[in-house]
Amino acid sequence: MGENEETRINPDRVGIRMDVLDDIISDLNDNEELQKVYGVPVSRALVVVADGNDLRIEDGNVVPLAKEDEGAFLKVLEEVIRANTIG
Repeated sequence: MGENEETRINPDRVGIRMDVLDDIISDLNDNEELQKVYGVPVSRALVVVADGNDLRIEDGNVVPLAKEDEGAFLKVLEEVIRANTIG
């Protein structure tokens, strides 16, 4: 295999560097708003779901959420992912 083939990204797969995932988990765990909803650590109540070629961080149904808590979770999650996006 040539160097170009070894480093090429397969469009049929999705990936996230482990250090970036670690940063996302840390940021979610450190978020006081999410701590109030999920407790500490926040990550204990969340799951990473593979949906086809998409990885998602979702609520793991550990804690019953009110509608406003769902909205807060999605807002914080989007902010954390954007802050850790490489590009």
